[in-house]
Amino acid sequence: MAVRIKSIAFDCADPCRLAQFWLQLTGFSEDPGNGTAPDDPEALLLSPDGSLALLFIAVPEPKHVKNRVHLGLVPLTSRRDEEVGQLLRVGARMAGDQRRPDGGGRVVLCDPGGNEFCIERSDAERAPLVGQLGRALDAVAGLIGNIGAGQWSAPTPCTDWTVRQVVDHLIGMNRVFAALLADEPPPPRPPAGHVEDDPVGAYRDSAAALRATFGQPGVLERTYHGPLGTATGAERLQIRLYDLLTHGWDLAQATGQPADLPDDLAEQSLAFARTQLTEQARPGRFGPAQIVAEDAPAIERLAAFLGRPVNTGAEPMRILWIYSAVVVTRTFAGSDEEVEHLSARDQMGLPER
Repeated sequence: MAVRIKSIAFDCADPCRLAQFWLQLTGFSEDPGNGTAPDDPEALLLSPDGSLALLFIAVPEPKHVKNRVHLGLVPLTSRRDEEVGQLLRVGARMAGDQRRPDGGGRVVLCDPGGNEFCIERSDAERAPLVGQLGRALDAVAGLIGNIGAGQWSAPTPCTDWTVRQVVDHLIGMNRVFAALLADEPPPPRPPAGHVEDDPVGAYRDSAAALRATFGQPGVLERTYHGPLGTATGAERLQIRLYDLLTHGWDLAQATGQPADLPDDLAEQSLAFARTQLTEQARPGRFGPAQIVAEDAPAIERLAAFLGRPVNTGAEPMRILWIYSAVVVTRTFAGSDEEVEHLSARDQMGLPER
């Protein structure tokens, strides 16, 4: 195990006053993007090189047994959740799980002496979400660009769909999400049997538009209300991400290409999907989770969790297509009827089952 100290947090009654004291004491400076006012619940100071932060947080209780200062640690050689598991095994105690469904948040632990400290996401995990989406979009673009002329009608692990229909779904959902984030109406429903004249170009154009939309200031932090329920832009991105990666795996299997999809993003998407989809939510939407080796690549474990047989040699089961909006229905309390209005099946004029 190896970590670096990212921040030192102080619980206190008056963050502004305490921050001013430490500013004079250390020579640290106020965060340029987060100035401190007397009534602010938090204050932040940064070291001259930005490598260490002092964070002052208002709490209502006086000091009794909870320590006033705790460390925020960032793993150097592992991911946040892996580091937490290792520390629990060597004597740390869980004090608070503040992880969020979008992958953010922290875990508060106590050392054997009862002193609190936080384990946050590693630098790799904290890479900008839009950059993560871009990596996934590019990886799937590579798979689509290598589809042979005679492979577009081939079946896929998404057994109701051919390669062409999976690609059309990816294009359609890129457009639906971009419209949703831009407060625009969903794209018009294509006529039955519609296919893109240039699916490779249409995918690249829709991916570029989606990436640009997610990259607009404030999109990830904003809460969106609509037919898909209520969710932040960051949560929408995570939903788009696991749909994209899983269908990329479908295309790789159907066309005989290596599933060269980002393993770290597949791992992240699997963790997110597990928070969204229970066995009770599966009937009529996803097949039951399939058995897969614990040490299998993350993309295979993600595919298996979403009902796809992975290296079992078994006859393919009926797999329902990745229905991102349905998962949002369960999590964000949208209705099935509302979600159906924006489903990619509806958008692309595909026949109902």
